[in-house]
Amino acid sequence: MARTANYWSRLLTGRIARRRAIATTGATALGTAIIAACGGGESGGESKTSSLGLLTQPEDTIKQAKTGGTVKDRTHGDVATLDNAPGSVTFNAIGNHVNSSLLATEPGYLKRSENKIIGDFAESWEWSPDGLSVVLKLRQGVRFHNKPPVSGRLIDVQDVLFTWDRFSRISAARSSIVNAVNPDAPVVSLTAPDSRTIVLKLAQPIIYAPGLFTGTGGGSFVMIPKETDSSFDSRRDIIGIGPFYLSNYTPSVGFTLKRFPEYWNREYALVDQIDLPIVPEYAAALAQLKAGNLYTMGSSGNIPQVRLGEILQVKREVPQLLVYQGDMARGAILTGFGWQGNSPFLDERVRQAFSMAIDRDLYLDTFHSVMQLEADGLPVESRWNTAMEGIEKNEGFWLDPKGKDFGPNAKYYQHDAAEAKKLLSAAGFPNGLEVPTKFVTGGELPNIPLRAEVLNGMVNEIGIKTSVTAINYTNEYLPKYRDGNGQWEGVLYKGGGGGVGSGDPVGELSNWWWSKGGPTFFGFSTTGKNDLAGDPELDTMIDKARIERSTERRRALAFDIQRLVAKRAYGFLTPGVATGFLMAWPALQNFRVYQGARANYRVWIDTTKPPHSA
Repeated sequence: MARTANYWSRLLTGRIARRRAIATTGATALGTAIIAACGGGESGGESKTSSLGLLTQPEDTIKQAKTGGTVKDRTHGDVATLDNAPGSVTFNAIGNHVNSSLLATEPGYLKRSENKIIGDFAESWEWSPDGLSVVLKLRQGVRFHNKPPVSGRLIDVQDVLFTWDRFSRISAARSSIVNAVNPDAPVVSLTAPDSRTIVLKLAQPIIYAPGLFTGTGGGSFVMIPKETDSSFDSRRDIIGIGPFYLSNYTPSVGFTLKRFPEYWNREYALVDQIDLPIVPEYAAALAQLKAGNLYTMGSSGNIPQVRLGEILQVKREVPQLLVYQGDMARGAILTGFGWQGNSPFLDERVRQAFSMAIDRDLYLDTFHSVMQLEADGLPVESRWNTAMEGIEKNEGFWLDPKGKDFGPNAKYYQHDAAEAKKLLSAAGFPNGLEVPTKFVTGGELPNIPLRAEVLNGMVNEIGIKTSVTAINYTNEYLPKYRDGNGQWEGVLYKGGGGGVGSGDPVGELSNWWWSKGGPTFFGFSTTGKNDLAGDPELDTMIDKARIERSTERRRALAFDIQRLVAKRAYGFLTPGVATGFLMAWPALQNFRVYQGARANYRVWIDTTKPPHSA
């Protein structure tokens, strides 16, 4: 672990130096000086800029839009399969363009999305009076992509039934939705009483059930043709009903997507093509961005953007590149405990010590450059995650552990190495303990290794010594660890996938902390028997929140769940989130106008602006 110790030493030294520099120079003065060095002011005819001349505000230029052209984007890796069902993270950059589900999340216009659900293949829906059914009316005249063997035929209700059957049998996320697979999952059946109607029958009146049918990424319920697995091999190609279709995939080279002219929403896609070269190395991608060969570093999520600490330097080198405020940056890494054998994590005090060893502000400064960005004059908000992420879609339900309303259990999120060591000693480990840690080191989860090193460095300081084992993404991580519910030994650092998002804060809580939550459940038990029984007190609160119609009562339950999880410390989401920033060339118009939308929604290419013109 010499590498971790050396990195950890450099990290602490750098943090102290930065804080001293900010204290001596003053954030405003330092920010003004750096912005002046960048050239400030207007650059290349971009949209409205902030008073400091650095941050570009999104501007709706749709009235000037010209159709056609190519978005030059990137992705970071090959896909093991083009089949949506396994839920590979590298598939998401493609799936979000080509797939559609029954419903969708409405994007926010020049503001944060409010997670309102709108129609997609289903144009409307309504609840039954008892809340146990959702009736959806299918949009007519919707076609599949024009590829054999379907050749652009109309999608019909039999395709929906086939999709449900296949999803129920092989999707990585089936146990989160399909009651026949998991008796605690919400959807008992999906039936079609006629050619235009789909009925979702629910086991309980789950408030966020429609949101389970809004995803388009890997593992989600997306429309596929009934020819799949017979005359069509979904491992080698994709046939969907989304706004773009996969035109070409050359392994190790990249993907080409083209506008689907028969897509039902004619206003969605304005560009003719999206190029997604595979550029796994950050330095190579940044060089391509600065050269104008990429319009942005990656717009589809799960893809490393310009490192936040480098934004000002890149702006200085290429003044025409624009800086936009993004969503709360996550960089997801979850910490799960293994419950097999005589696990030390069966003792609550060991888990609490682990939590108190994590310096969340240091983590945010390291991976979100909070202090540097503030010194540079960029508006930054940082939040510590609790049992729920402090991201936009959880606004109003996330409870700030630094606030007065969280209560005494907030202390378990405070960095306190001395108290953590006392807890370890009380648990019978006065000299610390050694635990194996596991994480993927390949390109499929590019953010994980260094983040895992930093977290290991933090817990090493209180006497939890870690031995690292790299695991293979496809053969080990996906089946045993991501979906393994804590059935291993030691500590696992993993990405945030494995379940189906609902777009609802209580749905997120159900994913991680409810014993019936499916593959994303952390696998804990209060019985000490490694039986995945969960925590009865937590389960009761989540059961109530899932069916509660009153927003205020659901919010109160969500707050109580976060307070309890802080103390029980069964696992941890990413230590925190902070304001993200993105860089893009002015040619990419309408960038960040529709926030929370699928990638490249209503963007267009202006060839009169950089990098096309000086």
